[in-house]
Amino acid sequence: MEKSLILFDIDGTILKSETNQIPSSTILAIQKLQQAGHDLGIATGRALFLVDERLKQLPFNTFVTANGQHITHKGEVIYENAIPTNVIDEFIEDAKNLNQVIGLLTANRATVTGNNEIVQESFKRVSIDFPEILPNLHKEEPILQAWYFCEDFAQLPKKYKEHLRFIPWLNFGADIVPVNGSKAEGIKALIEYMEQKPEKVIAFGDGYNDIEMLQLADIGVAMGNASDEVKSYADFVTKSIDEDGIYYACEQLGLF
Repeated sequence: MEKSLILFDIDGTILKSETNQIPSSTILAIQKLQQAGHDLGIATGRALFLVDERLKQLPFNTFVTANGQHITHKGEVIYENAIPTNVIDEFIEDAKNLNQVIGLLTANRATVTGNNEIVQESFKRVSIDFPEILPNLHKEEPILQAWYFCEDFAQLPKKYKEHLRFIPWLNFGADIVPVNGSKAEGIKALIEYMEQKPEKVIAFGDGYNDIEMLQLADIGVAMGNASDEVKSYADFVTKSIDEDGIYYACEQLGLF
């Protein structure tokens, strides 16, 4: 059996957003993948400090976080790609002038520039506690990613197209990363760093921020609960998270 690097998105892939539960079949699949000798990792839009502690207890060697802007491998930070401070400064002011709330994410903390029902609902959907408002966080720590809590965000992406990428969520809003940032770019840096290169890269995901990762992987697996657009970029479409999709895919692909 080929030794593969197998990477998993969290929300909607490993973790059920509605119930904040990890399917027991997923835990069993991850354990069996480890026993089969694969390298296992997380690839998420969350920062490392927002990764569920239950996942940190599973046999993952690698955490590709903040949509690829921050990577730890075997407990060591090996890659970081922050948004330039001057870009964040200007972006915060532009959003404020449009009466729009944004969030800021570092490796260790998160903040928002304001509060409204859409912002509160966004955090509830992914079972993350509402963060403290920290006005100067962007001046104290590198900003790896921003959040945009709005359905209509056409104005700012056009202005910042040379500096930032806006990656839509499945419902509303977007993740915002450096223009050269994605899970795929982070994974490339990871593979370059690894002493023992994987024979194959296999990636599981369900969101728009997973598209480049699915394309990069030798086998990109889209969850059954992904949108049709995301599925169109996958090599294999598995069952939904509610139907033991990860375990099913691992069986069908002969990974254990």
